[in-house]
Amino acid sequence: MAVPGLSNGMIRHLKLLILVAVAIIVYGNAVRNGFAMDDDLYIFRNAQVTHHSLKELFQPNAYTAVFRPVTFATLAANFELNGQNPWAYHAFNLLLHAGVTVLLFFVLSTILAREPRGDIIAFVAALLFAVHPIHTEAVTSVIGRSELLAAGFVLLAWLFHLHDLPFLAAFSFLIALLSKESAVAFLPLALAGDYASGKLKPMLRYLSLASLTLFFIGVLWKVQGGRFGLAEIPFVDNPLSSLSPGWRILNALRIAWKYVGLQIYPAKLSCDYSFNAIPVYCDLRHTLPALLAALGLLAAWGWAVWKRKPVLIIAGAIYFAGFAVTANILTPTGTIMAERLAYLPSAGLCLVLALILVWLESRHRIVALSVIAILTVALGVRTIVRNRDWKNDLTLNESAARVVPGSAKVHSTLGGIYLLQRRLDLARTELQLSLHIDPNSPDTEESLGLLESWTGNNAEALRLLDHALHFSNRKNINYDFMAVNLAAQLLQMSQLDEAATILDHEVSVAPGYARAWSNRAALNFKRGELQAARSDAESALRLDPNNSQAQNVLDLTSRTNSATQQR
Repeated sequence: MAVPGLSNGMIRHLKLLILVAVAIIVYGNAVRNGFAMDDDLYIFRNAQVTHHSLKELFQPNAYTAVFRPVTFATLAANFELNGQNPWAYHAFNLLLHAGVTVLLFFVLSTILAREPRGDIIAFVAALLFAVHPIHTEAVTSVIGRSELLAAGFVLLAWLFHLHDLPFLAAFSFLIALLSKESAVAFLPLALAGDYASGKLKPMLRYLSLASLTLFFIGVLWKVQGGRFGLAEIPFVDNPLSSLSPGWRILNALRIAWKYVGLQIYPAKLSCDYSFNAIPVYCDLRHTLPALLAALGLLAAWGWAVWKRKPVLIIAGAIYFAGFAVTANILTPTGTIMAERLAYLPSAGLCLVLALILVWLESRHRIVALSVIAILTVALGVRTIVRNRDWKNDLTLNESAARVVPGSAKVHSTLGGIYLLQRRLDLARTELQLSLHIDPNSPDTEESLGLLESWTGNNAEALRLLDHALHFSNRKNINYDFMAVNLAAQLLQMSQLDEAATILDHEVSVAPGYARAWSNRAALNFKRGELQAARSDAESALRLDPNNSQAQNVLDLTSRTNSATQQR
């Protein structure tokens, strides 16, 4: 694919320009999106971002226990500079993706430098990586930034390692680890790259990387309280966590092939695969084929390693190492499946496809170039369309409900969105469908209880809200919201003593929650305790100046006091 009249340096610069331009063009429409899915949890409800400090950044997240100081530091910088304006967050992700694409090209072209047409293989692989729609969750979701940072700094560390710059490699590796823990895959990648290129480094180099890996694993274990991740993985997020190790691994291998399918044919993509989107089986009829196929693939990769097939060695290493930590094989993780987890591993599949296309180009040039062009355009168009699904929570979950109709979480989230929009019939349908799939969801019961309250079914509302709170606990980020909702329902039904008990407790254990103060202000006003009502309303407004309930209580107490004085 040489270009007449251009030097090798000019051709290389042209390739880089194409890669950056294509990545920006294909993902550019994501900049117009708002925040969606977990963005609120990890940005606006995360003190590590909104009230950041160096000490706070180096703590595990209060709700999910993830330890990602670098990722949260970049989000804190965005928050400081851009507040709640989403475009800058998305623009930063877009630039990161373009950077990762370029770094992938540099790494692959360096490792494959001795291979016939190695530079072309590297370029085609990076081109396919730049446009692949399975990356939308990592690139278009703001919180997907952890994948971008980890992949980018792993590739940068790999590049420094290849060029014998060990200190820069170690530093980049450390930044990758502090972006996301899946970066521990770097050492096997470095070994595979050196073996494939026939340029093994001194043993001390690998030992230093191994030591850094073990040191990070030890730190992660320590800061997460003597474990990795949450103490208890919610069943709804990852049903595999409830299985024995054997059945968990067999089902994880089935899901691994689902990832492969989505990378080959990414027609139906979803932001969620939680219970009951993916069937879980405890029988060999459904799990043995995936195991046999996986063993066959590993055998084929083993053959490639034995025969020193550099492209296949690197492709397999990227794919297997990239999924090693997140595939639920070594240990259960916080999710059964997520497309963002395929961000770096997909580079391995792109590399295999690039090898096939370049082989085809050596025999049928026009056919190969046409296939590359069609693939790039088709994948790019699919990505542009998929980016629009991530516009906001409504569009995202409506899309997911079509793709994974068995997901209880998707229907629950969609029902909650409809509820906020006062589309009550649609909300009821989605929430009831969610409870049919997962009857033990307190968050879904909470939303349905609010719906019943708004439609005047007070007895049913009280039953649902009470049951939801009873089966939840303070590990639930919505617990304070649920407690105050129950108190408000009791207040509405004039059960003042029961409401007071809940609100007094909430104010004592969650003094920073404005709604607890404002509802207690309303309760005190209803009891005729005007001074206490005013004090609580003022406390609520100090915490949240936009709390309309507290402002209304203040206005009512002022008018009541004036009327009393006039009499």
